[in-house]
Amino acid sequence: MLMTMRTWHVQRRDYDEFARISEEKYWPEFDQLDGRALGMWVTRVGGPERLMIMTRYESIEHWLGTRAWGSAAKRLEGYSNRRDRMILDTDLIAMRALSHRQPAADAPEAQPGVYIMESFRAKLADTEHFREITEEVWAPWAEAQGGVRLVGMWRSYVGPQDEVYVLTRADSFGVWEERHGPDTECARALEERAAMSRRDSVKLLYSVTRRRP
Repeated sequence: MLMTMRTWHVQRRDYDEFARISEEKYWPEFDQLDGRALGMWVTRVGGPERLMIMTRYESIEHWLGTRAWGSAAKRLEGYSNRRDRMILDTDLIAMRALSHRQPAADAPEAQPGVYIMESFRAKLADTEHFREITEEVWAPWAEAQGGVRLVGMWRSYVGPQDEVYVLTRADSFGVWEERHGPDTECARALEERAAMSRRDSVKLLYSVTRRRP
C-alpha cells in the first residue's frame, strides 16, 4: 500500500469551494480508478495553514498510472483545472505503511473531532520497535480510555527514509495531550520511544470534508 499526503496553499475564501469540488465532483470519479481519497483537512496549528489530503493507492505504479485518469480523463481534468486556479503552492509526500492498522473505511465517530499529525525522525533499524510501542502498547491503552483513535502510521518512501508519520483522531487536543501525559501507565513506553526518535512536528488538522478516516 502507498499513501500520498498532498498540501495546497489556498486562500481561505476558497476553502469551501475547493473542498466541495474535491468531495462532490473529483473524488467520485477518482475512486473509480481504485484509489481512495481518505479526507481533507486544514492545518490550523503547528505549521503553515494549508489544505491537506491523504490518498491511498495499491502501489507506486498504481499511483503513477492514475495520473492519466483513464476513461474519466476529460471530467477529472476539468475538475482539476477548476481547483488549480485556486492553488498558490503545493507539495507532495509519498509514504509506505508502517503500522498494521491502516484506514480502510470512513471514521466511526459521529463528530469530526481533531486530527493530530506527528512527524518523527527515527533510524530505519528502529522503526519496527517504534511501531510496536505506538501500535501495540500505547494505542490499545489510549483507546481503552476513550476519545482517541490511532488512524495509522507511515514511513517516508519517496524522499528521506528516516521520517515516520503518525495520524491520530481525538475528541479534542486536550484529550490527546492527556494520553501522552508523564503520569500515565504508558509514560515509560513513550519515554522509550522518545529515546529512539526525534519528534519534528505536531500539527492540528481540522476536517473540511464529510469524508474522513
